[in-house]
Amino acid sequence: MDVGRLWGRGVEWDEVRALLARDADTPMGQEWALTLEPGTDPDAIRLALTDTREARQALAEAGSPPWGALPDVRPSLERCRVPEAILEGAELVTLVPLIEASNRLRAYGRGAAPVAPRLAVRFRHLPSLTPLHDLLSRSLTPEGTLTDEASPRLRSIRRKIKEQRAQIVKVLEALFHSQGAEAAFQDRYVTIRHGRYVVPVRAEALPRVKGIVHDRSQSGATLFVEPERAVELNNDLVQAVREEEAECLRILQALTNEVSAALPELDMLVEGIGELDLIFARAEMAERMKATEPEIDAGRTIALSAARHPLLLAQSWKEPGRPVVPVDLHLDADQPLLLVTGPNAGGKTVALKTLGLLALMAQAGCHLPVEEGSRLPIFSRLFAVIGDDQSVAENLSTFSAFVKQVKELLADVDDRSLVLLDELGAGTDPDEGAALAQAILEDLQVRGALVMATTHLEPLKAFASTHAGARNASVEFDGERLAPTFRLLYDRPGQSYALTIAARLGLPDRLIDRAHSHRSTQAKNLQELLARLDQEARQSADRAAEAERRESQAAALLGRAQKEVEAAQAKAKEILARAKAEAQTLLADIKRKVAEEWERLKSEERSKRALEATRKRLAEVAPPAPGQPARTMVLTPSWRDKLRESVRMPEKTDVPEELMLIGKTTDEGRDLVEKYLDDAFLAGRHSVRLVHGKGTGVLRKAVHELLAVHPLVESFRPGNPNEGGGGATVVDLKVD
Repeated sequence: MDVGRLWGRGVEWDEVRALLARDADTPMGQEWALTLEPGTDPDAIRLALTDTREARQALAEAGSPPWGALPDVRPSLERCRVPEAILEGAELVTLVPLIEASNRLRAYGRGAAPVAPRLAVRFRHLPSLTPLHDLLSRSLTPEGTLTDEASPRLRSIRRKIKEQRAQIVKVLEALFHSQGAEAAFQDRYVTIRHGRYVVPVRAEALPRVKGIVHDRSQSGATLFVEPERAVELNNDLVQAVREEEAECLRILQALTNEVSAALPELDMLVEGIGELDLIFARAEMAERMKATEPEIDAGRTIALSAARHPLLLAQSWKEPGRPVVPVDLHLDADQPLLLVTGPNAGGKTVALKTLGLLALMAQAGCHLPVEEGSRLPIFSRLFAVIGDDQSVAENLSTFSAFVKQVKELLADVDDRSLVLLDELGAGTDPDEGAALAQAILEDLQVRGALVMATTHLEPLKAFASTHAGARNASVEFDGERLAPTFRLLYDRPGQSYALTIAARLGLPDRLIDRAHSHRSTQAKNLQELLARLDQEARQSADRAAEAERRESQAAALLGRAQKEVEAAQAKAKEILARAKAEAQTLLADIKRKVAEEWERLKSEERSKRALEATRKRLAEVAPPAPGQPARTMVLTPSWRDKLRESVRMPEKTDVPEELMLIGKTTDEGRDLVEKYLDDAFLAGRHSVRLVHGKGTGVLRKAVHELLAVHPLVESFRPGNPNEGGGGATVVDLKVD
């Protein structure tokens, strides 16, 4: 969209982009947010809105993506494009966390795939660059210095340097034990000056210690001397250090070359992470705004219900005591001109900016703070002439600046344009200003633009009431409290309340009375009519609010009843599960007892007494016959036949070791877990894993509540990091 014509104060698009950037987690995502531009391709816009929806679903099920603390590597990558460039170790090592993030994000995408399939593809396409990661990790410390593993030659040189330093120190420390050392040396320690090992010598004892003076103390009492016997050793050390520097430079060049070879994949990774971060920033902002996904209207209809200004919403997060009043915004091809009137500070300009911002946000893939079902067309241009735009540099008055801007927009406006005009016709003679404003509106209608304008001029209110393509709206004002309600009322022009407000603010009554006498009869009648309509509107609004309150109470009662039904159903399932488990346990006891008695009968004499004893022992574990107390029964013929069998439980061999629950509702999850635990118990599994994701924690809580009372569960715990962490639960089953 062409948003280059946001004249005056505009609609504060930069402020919304800054708000979006605060929800981004990476330098790339923040830059994408700050430079976000609305699109004009319908398919691309719908896909962007879908991406935002999937990101919101992924946030709910799997939490935020594991971005980590990612540095901005783009300046280093740009330097790497210069021929024969050599990156410093501190630059190279910043690529390590970037590549590590790629691996984490791909894993996150796999976990979120059930609820975010499109985004899962984006995550999967992030390059891995594992060989480059291993090379850099092996060659560099976290601070960016080269490790001994960077090359065998570097390891050898550093070992030589270490040995050489130790030898020099040993030779110099031997001087401290020589004859006359106490008189010759100021202190007994070895230090370094200009890269060479030296000892502190008293100035007066210099003739007794032959060597090269490299430095002296501020007082001049101490000289730092390189003794003759250490000169050759120091020379060898300096040479070894130079060899180390040369080898380090060679290694850095080689590492830079590897990075250069991987630039296409690194660019893809940086861009991919930035795009994904922007998508999740849109999702985070939408969640905080309780936003909904707008519908894209194929025609020219704007239907935004309960629209809230995004920046005022953000302000209300910091100041909860300042609620944001929603407004309904409606425009279409039949009535493309909407004129909003009402008193100053009543919310006219806020309503104007709300429409402009929401149009830009929707075409940038953002969900909107509106009610479900709201829709917008796609605009190719947005023109906003908002606020007092006097130009000191060009010596233009408010009216002159307005005319200049309207001239420019008329050169480009078409039937895919949205035009926002604040204080239309102001800044000049009211009669001429209204006539010019009407001509501008008529021309914009002919060109097919959708126009929302604010004004105080009475002739424009009449124009909107009589012109076929125009519509009046007003911001509601409580005349008794002299305070705006910020609601937008349609098909009703507003009044200014200027004289009423002036009287309330303390102007003398004689001035107010004189002002009333100067007003025309027609204007008085119009104001009285508007006041009467305002009163009726407020009464209707009160009745609607009372109806809404009662409806809300009924909905709350219905919700409570539904929860009680769900609780009863859950209790019934729990009782059934416990009964099933007890039956399985009892059947296992019967199997074991039958086997024991069968073996006893095979080995003992089958006398009447032995058979009676067997019957009594089996009756202790057999299920009761109808009408019999628990644990006592009559061995009916059918039951005796069953006891004679070799009784076996069916075994399951195809039960997996984990159950995937991500994307399931709590009811679906409970049902799946119950069946799965039964199957796993019959299959002889001792331990299983339930993958429910993190999300809001509702599914995890439902699963844990079920496990806490399930008769087959011995214990359960959250998964270890390698088992899925808090997104999974490991269950130990009771062993038969």
